[in-house]
Amino acid sequence: MIALLRYQFGVLFRSHRWILPMIGYALLLAVGGAAGAAAATGPVRQSLTSGLDWSAAILVPVVAVLTRSMLTAEPGAARACIATASSPSRAQLATLITAFAAGAALGLAGAGYELLTSSHKAGLLAPLVTGLGTTLICALVGSAVGTLVNPPLIQHRAVALLCTIAAVILAWVARISPANAALRGNGALVHSSAWPTGLPLAAALVAVVAAWTASCWLAGRRGE
Repeated sequence: MIALLRYQFGVLFRSHRWILPMIGYALLLAVGGAAGAAAATGPVRQSLTSGLDWSAAILVPVVAVLTRSMLTAEPGAARACIATASSPSRAQLATLITAFAAGAALGLAGAGYELLTSSHKAGLLAPLVTGLGTTLICALVGSAVGTLVNPPLIQHRAVALLCTIAAVILAWVARISPANAALRGNGALVHSSAWPTGLPLAAALVAVVAAWTASCWLAGRRGE
C-alpha cells in the first residue's frame, strides 16, 4: 500500500491537478478574510471561530474536486497496469486516500492562516480545537461526495461533474449533512439537541467509509 500511495502522490503532483484546488482554496480564504474585515467594526479582523468555519466550509468542494481529479487523472491503460500489479480495489483505495490527504493538508494550512490573521484574545484553545473538528468533518464529507458521484460509480464525466456540484451544495445546505451540522455550530465538540456531541463526526466517518467501500468494491468488480 505504501508503494501505491507514493505512486498516487506522484500522479497528483506530476499531473498538476492540485494547482487549481489550491488556488481556489487560497482565493476563497482571502475573500472570506476580506468579507470578515469589512463586516467588522474598525480595523479588527473576523473572529477565529468565524474564520475557521469559513476555511472548513470551502474545504467541502475543494476535497470533492481533488477526489474527482484523482479518480480521472490516469489513462485507462495506466490504471489497468497498476490494478494488475496490485489489485483494483487497493489501487482505488490509494487514490482516495491521496486525495483526502491532500485536502486535509490544505485544511490544516487554512486553519493556520485563520489562526494568524483572525482576531483572537484569551481562550484560544477551545475555538481552535472545535474549528479543527469542523475542518475534519468537512474534509470527510467532501471526500464522500467526490467518491460517490464520480467514477467508477458514475462513469459519464459530464454527469459526474454536475452531480459533484449538486452534492456539494446539498452538503452545505441539507440539515441531514454532517458538514451542515458542524458549520451551524453543532460540530463534533459542541452539544446540540438535533446533533448530539460527536454525532456529526461519526456520521461523516460512516459516510466516507461507505463511499470508499462502494467505490473500491465496484472498482474491483470492473477490474475482474
